[in-house]
Amino acid sequence: MNKALLLLFLVFCNSSHSSGLITNVTTRPDVLNIGSIFTFDSVIGKIAKLAISTAVEDVNSNPNILNGTKLSLKLHNTKSSDFLGIVEALQFMENDTVAIIGPQFSATAHVITHIANELQVPLLSFAATDPTLSPVQYPFFVRTTRSDLFQMTAVVDLVVYYEWRDVIAIYVDDDFGRNAIASLGDKLAEKRCKISYKVPLTPTATKDEIRKALISVAAMESRILILHIYTSWGLQVLEEAHEQKMMDSGYVWIATDWFSTILDTDPSLPLVATNNIQGVLTLRMYTPDSQLKMDFKSRWSNLTRARRLLNDTSLGLNTYGLYAYDSVLLLAQAIESFFANGGNISFSNDTNLRELSGGKLNLDALNIFNGGRQLLKIISEVNITGLTGLMKFDADGNLLNPTFEVINVIGTGTRTIGYWSNSSGLHVLPPEKLQMKLQTNDPSAGAQKLYSVIWPGQTTQKPRGWAFPDNGRKLRIGVPNRVSYHEFVGVKGTDITGYCIEVFQAALNELPYGVPFKYVSFGDGTKNPENNDLLHRIQIGEFDGIVGDITITTNRTKMVDFTQPYIESGLVVVAPIRKMNSSAWAFLRPFTPMMWGVTGVFFLVVGAVVWILERRTNEDFRGPPRRQFVTIVWFSFSTLFFSQKEKTGSTLGRFVLIIWLFVVLILNSSYIASLTSILTVEQLSSPVKGIESLATSSDPIGFLRGSFAEAYLTDELNIHHSRLFPLNSPEDYEKALKNGPSAGGVAAVIDERAYMELFLSSRCGYSIVGQEFTKMGWGFAFPRDSPLAIDMSTAILKLSENGNLQKIHDKWLMKSACSAEGAKQAVDRLQLKSFWGLFLLSGIACFLALILHVLRMVRQYYRHVDSDIESSQSTRRLKSFVSFVNKREREVKSRSKRRRTENKASSKIVHDQECSSSDGFMGEQFTMNIIWLLLLMVLFNGCASHGATNTSRRPEIVNVGAMLAYNSIVGKVAKLALEAAVADVNSDPSILNGTKMVVGMQNSNFSGFLGIIEALRFMEKDTVAIIGPPNAVTAHVISHIANELQTPLLSFSVTDPTLSSLQFPYFVRTTQNDLFQMAAIADMIDYYGWKEVIAIYVDDDYGRNGIAALGDFLAEKRSKISYKAPLVLDPTRNNITDLLVKVSLTESRIIVLHVYPGWGTDVFSVAKYLGMMGTGFVWIATHWLSTYTDTTIPLPMSTMDNMQGVLTLRMYTPDTEPKRKFVSRWSNLTSGNQMGLNAYCLYAYDTVWLLARALDAFFDQGGNISFSNDSRLTQMRKGELNLDSLSIFDGGSLLLRNIFGVDMNGTTGAVKYTPGRDLIHPAFEIINVIGTGVRRIGYWSNHSGLSAEPPETFYTSPPNRSSSNQSLYTVFWPGETTQKPRGWVFPNNGKHLRIAVPNRASFREFISYTQSNDMYTGYCIDVFTAALNLLPYAVPYKFFSIGDGKRNPRITELVHTIETGEYDAVVGDIAIITNRTRMADFTQPYIESGLVVVAPVKTTLNSSPWAFLRPFNRMMWLVTAAFFLIVGTVIWILEHRLNDEFRGPPRKQVVTLLWFSFSTWFFAHRENTVSTLGRLVLIIWLFVVLIINSSYTASLTSIITVQKLSSSIKGIETLLESKDPIGFQQGSFAKYYLIDELHIDESRLVPLVMPEDYERALKAGPHKEGGVAAVIDERAYMELFLSSRCDFSIVGQEFTRTGWGFAFARDSPLSVDMSTALLKLSDNGDLQRIHDKWLLKSPCTSKGANFEVDRLELKSFSALFALCGAACVIALIIYFSMMCYQFTKKYTDRLSSSGSSTSRRLQTFLTFVDEKEEVESRSKRRSMERMSNRSVGEDDSTNSSKRRHIDPSGSSRNLGNGNNA
Repeated sequence: MNKALLLLFLVFCNSSHSSGLITNVTTRPDVLNIGSIFTFDSVIGKIAKLAISTAVEDVNSNPNILNGTKLSLKLHNTKSSDFLGIVEALQFMENDTVAIIGPQFSATAHVITHIANELQVPLLSFAATDPTLSPVQYPFFVRTTRSDLFQMTAVVDLVVYYEWRDVIAIYVDDDFGRNAIASLGDKLAEKRCKISYKVPLTPTATKDEIRKALISVAAMESRILILHIYTSWGLQVLEEAHEQKMMDSGYVWIATDWFSTILDTDPSLPLVATNNIQGVLTLRMYTPDSQLKMDFKSRWSNLTRARRLLNDTSLGLNTYGLYAYDSVLLLAQAIESFFANGGNISFSNDTNLRELSGGKLNLDALNIFNGGRQLLKIISEVNITGLTGLMKFDADGNLLNPTFEVINVIGTGTRTIGYWSNSSGLHVLPPEKLQMKLQTNDPSAGAQKLYSVIWPGQTTQKPRGWAFPDNGRKLRIGVPNRVSYHEFVGVKGTDITGYCIEVFQAALNELPYGVPFKYVSFGDGTKNPENNDLLHRIQIGEFDGIVGDITITTNRTKMVDFTQPYIESGLVVVAPIRKMNSSAWAFLRPFTPMMWGVTGVFFLVVGAVVWILERRTNEDFRGPPRRQFVTIVWFSFSTLFFSQKEKTGSTLGRFVLIIWLFVVLILNSSYIASLTSILTVEQLSSPVKGIESLATSSDPIGFLRGSFAEAYLTDELNIHHSRLFPLNSPEDYEKALKNGPSAGGVAAVIDERAYMELFLSSRCGYSIVGQEFTKMGWGFAFPRDSPLAIDMSTAILKLSENGNLQKIHDKWLMKSACSAEGAKQAVDRLQLKSFWGLFLLSGIACFLALILHVLRMVRQYYRHVDSDIESSQSTRRLKSFVSFVNKREREVKSRSKRRRTENKASSKIVHDQECSSSDGFMGEQFTMNIIWLLLLMVLFNGCASHGATNTSRRPEIVNVGAMLAYNSIVGKVAKLALEAAVADVNSDPSILNGTKMVVGMQNSNFSGFLGIIEALRFMEKDTVAIIGPPNAVTAHVISHIANELQTPLLSFSVTDPTLSSLQFPYFVRTTQNDLFQMAAIADMIDYYGWKEVIAIYVDDDYGRNGIAALGDFLAEKRSKISYKAPLVLDPTRNNITDLLVKVSLTESRIIVLHVYPGWGTDVFSVAKYLGMMGTGFVWIATHWLSTYTDTTIPLPMSTMDNMQGVLTLRMYTPDTEPKRKFVSRWSNLTSGNQMGLNAYCLYAYDTVWLLARALDAFFDQGGNISFSNDSRLTQMRKGELNLDSLSIFDGGSLLLRNIFGVDMNGTTGAVKYTPGRDLIHPAFEIINVIGTGVRRIGYWSNHSGLSAEPPETFYTSPPNRSSSNQSLYTVFWPGETTQKPRGWVFPNNGKHLRIAVPNRASFREFISYTQSNDMYTGYCIDVFTAALNLLPYAVPYKFFSIGDGKRNPRITELVHTIETGEYDAVVGDIAIITNRTRMADFTQPYIESGLVVVAPVKTTLNSSPWAFLRPFNRMMWLVTAAFFLIVGTVIWILEHRLNDEFRGPPRKQVVTLLWFSFSTWFFAHRENTVSTLGRLVLIIWLFVVLIINSSYTASLTSIITVQKLSSSIKGIETLLESKDPIGFQQGSFAKYYLIDELHIDESRLVPLVMPEDYERALKAGPHKEGGVAAVIDERAYMELFLSSRCDFSIVGQEFTRTGWGFAFARDSPLSVDMSTALLKLSDNGDLQRIHDKWLLKSPCTSKGANFEVDRLELKSFSALFALCGAACVIALIIYFSMMCYQFTKKYTDRLSSSGSSTSRRLQTFLTFVDEKEEVESRSKRRSMERMSNRSVGEDDSTNSSKRRHIDPSGSSRNLGNGNNA
């Protein structure tokens, strides 16, 4: 076997000693004694014993080591007892031991290091990993293994790597566990994580204790469990966890290296405990592979062979065995160097023990190693390579290169998934290999990663890290039972619905796990419940969550955790509105000037054309020139109103006119539609302009009862409460607003936007006026620190991205056009189905009229027809009937009349026409009512009680020990108090019944070693109790002795909260616990609103444990210790100065000082010198300062000057009769010495009385003073110390019970213990140092918190710790000011804040830098400076431009500069995204700017010349036209026989039919209807036409008002499905979001810089090079881009919810103050004004330019004008063709015969055209005369015998009438 051991020089030395003599040996000794202390049968001890023995053998067997000097190893078994560790350490010291290897346990190390320090013997521990065992406090402690500080850092990196936030710590409740977990908490805090629950277990935890602890853990939310316990019973925890189903999926167990130690020691463990340990992660101290290590491992099986044969068990080699072996090698190397440097092995007596000499204990046997300091120094400088690798110490006494393996238990074995090192963090490569890759610049070396893990439950999916705290019970979700606005939350019995409910359930469905829950309604439904009361139910545990219309406010965030808002709902003002007065020329706005001009010209043109067509045949268009000109103008413009009176007789004229009238109709409708649109979007005004006008007026204001608006208006806006009127429902709102201020109503209502938008959805007479003056939103509430709040926030974001959130909103809240600003309404073309009822009605009327008409014709036919016709053939009859129908009705009647006259000449018969009937209509009415029901009850109570007693005889005296520090401030007064108390007890016959108390006092002088010795001396004198020790460090040490020897240890001055009855059952605290003092300080910090403090404390058990308790209490208040500043035990002024300089460079100015009174005032002296006692600083000293001020008389003026404004606490002792009596005696007790009375003095006095009463009860119960030998001491080797003289107090346990059972009144008040073994009613006075004295500003008690009244006044009332009941008097702070300090400053000690500003290339409206004058401008800059101006303090700052102005800088890299410390803040267009929040703290957003999609769009109205056809679809147009013809035909049929206007030649009748039909569209028909049926049909048809016209106008109005913008891209979903290129802004986070979150291929992404690039790429389109289908960017940029580019629009939903904020360093208070300032900017309207100044550009600014109200242009009607123009041209061509034809026919012969010239022919033609057309008229007259004569002739031949009876005049008249017809 190869051993790399170094050769040493041979030095022989020999020494002997006797009492009082020192002997030096100059030669090397033959034998050198070294000791080793550990527990032999422990997992570590088994291996360590063999490893240490082997190492010693190897050293001694190698002649090259120590040159022949042999190491004599003494192994002592502590049996896990700290007391035995003390005893064994003392035994080593009597044997001239030069070093001790061990102990194994950190708690034992804490104890025996005091012995090692005193006797100067190096203590090399290979297993004590407690990080507080530092060389500063314990200089002779040498850790030869890894500190838990590094192991806890590795654990934290694991937690952060897997993105967990909260962990649960299960640990052993001793120094090993507590201090390591404290380090874990500090490291987690640095990573923004925390320990959410601590579970301490006693060092000897039982199975029942473990089970109870795990049951409590299972009820917690976190599922990340850190297990830091002992190897002896650690597996029991995992076994019990398996039984409790806590090794299943969802749990994460991270065990520290105790578990890997077990696995290494017992390789068969995974086989036998497979189910219990599957999926556990553990750490193992990493030791690199080497030849030495491999050789030793190969020897190990031989070394353990004997054990395997004996016990049939294997003994694996763990890392502690390797470190134990290397500890011996390191010591051997150090000893060799020690001898080489002239070191001598010599010992001398300890002078501190001389005063304690005598008695049974032979303390003279204990000697100091004179060479101990030299050997210690050499050990710290050793540099060797051992089995564990390099053994070398850094400046802090830790081994270099701390590294751990990360191990996963899988199946029947383990697997290394990675490594952690202090230099490189987590990685899959071992550190040495990783270092080689780093040296070669391998890019893979920098990645921090681990291999996959098999988690509990056999899954590779990373657990989310938390679960619901009810262990499977359904989540109780509280729901407000509202009386109004049920659209948000509606409760009908068990049926709960509404917008909020649906959003909650949709978000739950997005979670990757199931959430069992049930709704519980809250409220009676008769009034809206108070939301604050509802949230309080979460605090008290009644509800697990709240779902409803819960606004996120600052006060509420102190009660619960909220999700991200799912709807924005700040406060708005709603008031009645009226339209603003329009311009006198506003009526011209619908048309452009060109449109007006062309329309006017066309009126004249059409008038001229019609005049040309009509003047020859129509008398209305003839006459003098002046009259004809007036006729043209009048006729032209009268068509605008369809009121032209001139009849058009020519076919062509009517053709032109019908088309022109159609055009005029369209123009009229379009004008009305456009004007309606303009007036629709006209700005609405109200006498109330916003919150500003309301605040300055005296008008009453309404608000929703139960909302936070009332408190906000009174507290924030200072509106008097008398002006506020609570309203319950929307109906109350409407009534109050209608009545107005003068009629008992209100001027306006203030409520949240969500309510108001719903209110306005059906009430268009009101509107939101002014700006939204608070920026708030609604969220779901969960208990503080609930991970569900985070996951639900993520789910809400997903709902927003996929559009479901908007769909739910539209479903519940989108009610009508009044819903919100510019609510989108569907604009559809009118279809046939919209009018089929009208057409059906018209068709039925036509059909019935025809039927009745035919029946009437048949009746008249048979009535008037001749008898010979009736008997003729059918054909003849049919012809006769048709001829009859075609005749005029008056002709038929005339013939019938003549026949009747001839047959009955004597009688005159008058024929009357028949009458028509009418129909009526009927209607119905319906009503309904809705009733709401609800129920909620919660009830609980409980009670308990108990009691017992006994009696016997007493000894003459009882021995009591007292350990004090005589020269300390507390010790001086305590000594007097103890002596006085003993005298009082012994002189009182009612106490102890004659038994005297003898108190032996010893001065420990704050020495842990002397405390041990003094405690041992007391134990040899049959002492029944010990009063003391003076400090926590000594108490920790001697409590082990008290526990072993069962002697109560009563301490009146030790306040360390970790001295608990669990670990130290015989320790009795007779003073207040620091746990309560730290709770008081935390309440003070919360009361004043501070969030971070600096803790300056003494670096020992007293200081560390007190500050750890403070940290826990602050965490409960959402505050924290931002910086811990430990001081050495006895600091010099230089030590204090160095520390305070570091403190002054931090941000926080709240300093908690927890030190000793002996030198605590020196801290103030140095602070005063450094200027740290001035304005802005807050100093809170624990009760050490009040102890100093109470004791020191008089107080030095210089000291008082140094402490002005300091706050301190004093243990409160009520003013009782015993106290007054003792205070009056104090001056006599001090014998004239100026020594004040402090609280410790009173507690010392009461301690004696407490013990006396306990002893009295002890004797009454039959207790005896007896002692017995300690069996463990008798088994030990006897030495010169005579430790077997120590005895156990047999009655110790009974006396202890009686001590805790005492109930008495002392000088400190009631003395009685709680079940937790603390004194009842812990209370403190809060004192302010002012001038030359102090002033009490209040009290703190565990019962009532902070108060200005003494605590006893509240004890009879129930506890009330609510913030409203907390109060203190005014404080005079440092700097002699009463203004509360803000608590922090900038960390650079007055230097300007370095603020990075992006130098943008585009969108410079947001931020712009001008290099020539070094000016920064823009929206972001203005907002930042405006917010700074609102801060109550000045902020010195300087901007630094980042970027070259040609490319937009990467914002994430800019934020990273804060993390690196290069800059203190970043101001600009910084989107708040998850990755960036890990680098810096952000203010609240000052502008919302999520990602949106912008794509090209086109309007669907003005782009087409046929846009006027859009109101009706094609089928509607066709059916309408068909019905015009049908109705015209029906009217013609009905009127043909009766009405001359419907008669004439066929051609004329067809023209008349068409003219009449279509003229009804314009109500311009001139033909009269005379028949009843015709009039009935016409009136119905005109009603139909009216409806159609109105609907056309309304539809066109709607289309113009809300123009549809169309795009092939509908939103982000369309882009995801396509392969088209997408543009994004270069430098923004959009690229990484699209790639990482939406998984869009990077090749599709096109970076763009300038807005011009956006426009160019969008216009080019996806199919051209450099073009894109759409651009994705933040809304703020896109709204500015669209403000001047109306060809593009935002399409789809905003698919991320982000905003812009200012970034500051992590935990910077400036981020909080700036958030408050931004809220103020929002409240006063400045934020909106800044926005409008920079970003409000043009009408296109509105959301996606959805509302474009344009003036109508010529191109919109070009088709109509073209149609009309074509009609005119065609009519003129036909007309002139006809004129030419007629002229040629009439004048050709005449002109050819006369041979006239061309000019004459033209003149003749014009004359012909100008003539009235008579030919046609004469022809018509002749035709009519021939028809009339023929008709008369027929009558005469038929009725010749009767004609004589007819009056000739009548015949002539009839004939004339016929001719006229």
